[in-house]
Formats: sequence, structure tokens, C-alpha cells
Amino acid sequence: MNNRIIPRLHSIRPFFLSFTTLLLLSVFTQMSYAESRPPVAERVIGYIGDLGVKVWTLRIGDRKAQEALVQIEDADHDWNLAIQKMKITRVNDALHYSVSQGNKRHVVLILKQNSGQLFLPNEPNAITLHYSDALSQSGDAQMFLNHFLAKSK
Repeated sequence: MNNRIIPRLHSIRPFFLSFTTLLLLSVFTQMSYAESRPPVAERVIGYIGDLGVKVWTLRIGDRKAQEALVQIEDADHDWNLAIQKMKITRVNDALHYSVSQGNKRHVVLILKQNSGQLFLPNEPNAITLHYSDALSQSGDAQMFLNHFLAKSK
């Protein structure tokens, strides 16, 4: 009886070792994937502006970090479809989103309640924006983060 069990154990061992190795790799991959993804807000906030320009915002990191991902869409500008991490500063009751350009900060977006203005570099006029519930509902925070992380590699 013992002689029959031992060969079976020898035939199961390679399978068990392979299965254990794959399981451990899966666990470690999931852990590193979770650690490399910063937390984001649950929803993307969308704004629509003059000539159909769209602006998407998503808080990234801890709230105290005061940072957001911002994407500008349908603008005739070099920044069209680029997702940028911007610093948020509260000035009175408005939020100023800015990026660094050399030693200076450039305010790109000013939002106050449900409207705002977009200031693209090297453009003479600001674009007036208004909150869009339809755009906000169509946004996916995790997909937005995926696009940002994929482009920042």
C-alpha cells in the first residue's frame, strides 16, 4: 500500500511546486501593483468650454497633497489630450491649478463653484468653462489614472 502512494506523491510534487510558485508570484504582483498606484478621488470632474474644449480633473494622492490630474481635450494646443499633474492652491473661494515652467508656476486653471477659466500657455485669451454633469458622469477615475500612469512611464 505504501509503495503505491509514494509514486503518486512524486508525480504531484512538480504540479504543487508550479502552482505554489504561480500563486506567490500573483500575490507579489498584486501587492506591488497596489503600492505603485496612488489613491485618487472616486470621480472625474468634467468641464466644457468655448468651442467645445473639455477639461477633466481628478484629485490624486492624499487630499493634503493638493494635487490633481488635469487633461485638456479638443483644444488646438500642444497640451491637447496630455494628462498633467498640477498643484492646487486655494485663493479666496477659487481653486488655482498650476504647473511649473522653469522657476515659475503657471496658473492653468481657475475654478470657482461651477465655472472657471482655462489659461493655456502662449494663448492670448482664457477659455471660459462650465461644469458638465454629462462629462463628469462619463469619466472613470481608475481609467484616467491608468492613462496617466501609462504615459508617465
